[in-house]
Amino acid sequence: MAIIRAVAIDDDLRRARAGDGAAMAALLAKYQPRVAELAHRQLQRRCRAQEHRALAAMSTGDIVQDVLVEVFKGLDRWEGDTEERFVGLLATLVEYRLIELLRGARALQRDERRHSGTGAETAGVTDLQRSPATIAMTHEQLAVYHEVLATFADRERVLLVRRLEDGEEFAQLAADLAYPSADAARKAFHGVHAKLLLRLRGRGLEPPAPAGSAP
Repeated sequence: MAIIRAVAIDDDLRRARAGDGAAMAALLAKYQPRVAELAHRQLQRRCRAQEHRALAAMSTGDIVQDVLVEVFKGLDRWEGDTEERFVGLLATLVEYRLIELLRGARALQRDERRHSGTGAETAGVTDLQRSPATIAMTHEQLAVYHEVLATFADRERVLLVRRLEDGEEFAQLAADLAYPSADAARKAFHGVHAKLLLRLRGRGLEPPAPAGSAP
């Protein structure tokens, strides 16, 4: 049954990415409620109390639908073997898209405070704090780093962030991002990391080293 279900997911994704509106609507109807609930729970673990209202607004309704549509369109080859792993992957990708939206909103607020002189900056979501891998970067370098990260597909971007900035083990990355094994996640990381190095150096920026142990 798991293999049959995986094949069906592949077919639905293929048709949705090709612009089949009925396939996209079917995917949204089937997965949006479960993905939204799971992504919201994951986000709550990452945020401080003052961010709960913003997260509640962002992880329900049209915003999650819009993000999920973009994730479906950009999702690279599905390598999982169960529907639950597929839902978990979607929730993780949606979670990181919402974190990026919050990062942008926080940056806008900081810029407004700088121009108005109304007080100190705060960051409500822990993932928006500067990680050990990026702590030495200037504001301008961080902006370039995030711009370059945005050029990668969703799963590749999350793989890079969680390995480089959080130092997560490949076994956990494989489980969360639906790679068939830790070795597959490791190989995928090395491939996209090489691309990241080239793109960052092309922008004149030396990329951060992975947090924790060497990859």
